[in-house]
Amino acid sequence: MSVSNNQSFISDENDICHKLFQAAIDAQSNLIVLMYDHAPILFNKAFQEFTGMPNVKMFLREFGSLPNRFVPHDAYFHAGKASDLDQWTSSLMELPESERIVSMINYRAEPFAFSVTAETPAEGYSIVSFVDISQDLIKRIMIENDVSIDKESGAFNKDYFVHTAKSFQNAALFNEKAIGITMIQPTNVDNNASLHDFVSTIKNHIRQSDMLVRWEKNIFLLAYLVDSSENAMKCSQKLCSVATNVRIGTAVQLEHESMSTIIQRAHDSLSAPL
Repeated sequence: MSVSNNQSFISDENDICHKLFQAAIDAQSNLIVLMYDHAPILFNKAFQEFTGMPNVKMFLREFGSLPNRFVPHDAYFHAGKASDLDQWTSSLMELPESERIVSMINYRAEPFAFSVTAETPAEGYSIVSFVDISQDLIKRIMIENDVSIDKESGAFNKDYFVHTAKSFQNAALFNEKAIGITMIQPTNVDNNASLHDFVSTIKNHIRQSDMLVRWEKNIFLLAYLVDSSENAMKCSQKLCSVATNVRIGTAVQLEHESMSTIIQRAHDSLSAPL
């Protein structure tokens, strides 16, 4: 069980309070740490899975204090920004909310960004919650850097879609739907003006939640959520009716299929004879 040697009311894993609190935080998707006397004494399941450490004792043996896991980059809060490392949560919470962000690397060496909150419900205790904002941060940075939109066409930039695809996948899981990918290749577009007109026509006939992406020089990708293959085909047929002289390739996500595989199937379908 995720308990350190600190003496606290919850240090006995057989205590009913311990069991109830552990069950409550394990039900949360955010990474949650219970601190006592400025040291972690409980991790929730999400934090254990993120770090690959099954308990606090092993975590402390491997990494030392919790701030040692914070990436020391000026864009984020880290150990070097704490006036007193033993009370880093106080330094963090003195910052404006927009600056209470840390970066940590999971056990697979993948970087994440988290918005952090720290509550003090009782003397000596703090509950620290890490909310994954990686996708939101990527979107904000790319939008601020003016790289989300392809200037020639007005569709989303390919890099923007690739970097934010996880959000689309999460939306599919949350809404219990599949991802539909339709590749669109106009055959009569020969300049930027007609390219913009083509994109505008497509945008006028798709939902706001759909993403139209310039995938290659003359190939566009339309990503959307769908509840059946039949409805995906209806979407493709509608596109053919509003945008003439196009080649279409459509694929709908199979169970546990990755985004890259869906896109490849749609692209292969585009390449097949019509």
